[in-house]
Amino acid sequence: MIIELHAIQTFAPSNLNRDDTGNPKEALFGGVRRARISSQSAKRAMRVSDVFADAVDVPTGTRTKKLVTHVRDHLKENDDDALWYEERAIKIAENLYAKLDSKSKTAETSVLLYISESEINEIVEFLRTARQNDEEPEIAKFIGSARKGFIGKFANRTSAPDIALFGRMLAEKPDLNIDAACQVAHAISTHEVNTAEFDYFTAVDDFNPKEETGAGMLGLVPFNSATYYRCARICWQQLLNNLGGDAELARQTVSAFMSAFALVVPTGMQNSFLNKHQPDFLLAAARPNNDGQSLANAFENPVKPRNSNGYAAPSLEALCRYWDQVEGAFRLAEPALAVLNPRGYDLPSAELTDVSVATLHDWIGVMTSELSEG
Repeated sequence: MIIELHAIQTFAPSNLNRDDTGNPKEALFGGVRRARISSQSAKRAMRVSDVFADAVDVPTGTRTKKLVTHVRDHLKENDDDALWYEERAIKIAENLYAKLDSKSKTAETSVLLYISESEINEIVEFLRTARQNDEEPEIAKFIGSARKGFIGKFANRTSAPDIALFGRMLAEKPDLNIDAACQVAHAISTHEVNTAEFDYFTAVDDFNPKEETGAGMLGLVPFNSATYYRCARICWQQLLNNLGGDAELARQTVSAFMSAFALVVPTGMQNSFLNKHQPDFLLAAARPNNDGQSLANAFENPVKPRNSNGYAAPSLEALCRYWDQVEGAFRLAEPALAVLNPRGYDLPSAELTDVSVATLHDWIGVMTSELSEG
């Protein structure tokens, strides 16, 4: 079962996701320059959002290089304790996850770890018990193998819904790798966006004498505006496996991800541009045969506004036409579908018109009702 999500979303002037020069990210597609929001920024925005955390209602994962420091500071009662815990936490971190960064002065790992609260608690309790019993902890036994110990408990499974969705890769220690259950595409504008515009701003020093003119600071802020196509997919069976077969938590995770997909965007320069805009259109499909597609090629030929009426309506028309054509040719099994069309656009697809729902809650409910135990 694949849960497939599509969105058309328009953003007024903003800079959601910057490149190394500070300009909005872009891409070449269909022979023209497009505005782009990277999948990495979209995934981070969703996983750290209150929308996602509140919906799953269980602890989410932590991405950090500071595992050793966190464990040490959580457990220490005095300076002697701190050194004891740090030395042993280093051994655990290096044997489980990654070597320490040789240039770090604070026992940081060489790579960012993506780790669940359950894993951290397991390490903390193991070291706490050894210290209380005045014993040298058997670290090799604690780590274990694919059948027992820490690795046996956490290999290919996690308690953190976001890690279950997005997976993790530890190049040095692959025993705890988790295959991602979710794919997120880079969002691209459905139309051509040539170059960024610039806001020339000045700031005045409030303590300047009234007779003194001129700015205390000036600069340029790049921005653009665009109608984007966004897409993501969740493999239900992989998600269920990653969560250790917990079907209820897996359903909550799908529901939370769908909410975040609809409501959360990267926060780049939000204080300057107030970039909160709800989607113009949402489409979800639950596909029992694991088939399906991105609909990005609906916009390989960039859309153009008609009669100065913007890009959202022609983007929806292009998407609906492409849907009918490609689904008619390649569909393997009948999917469950749900469309949220809050602005009431005319959809030139009878199938998509017939599956319209009234609210975001309804849109999510159609998908989660399709999810089985395994």
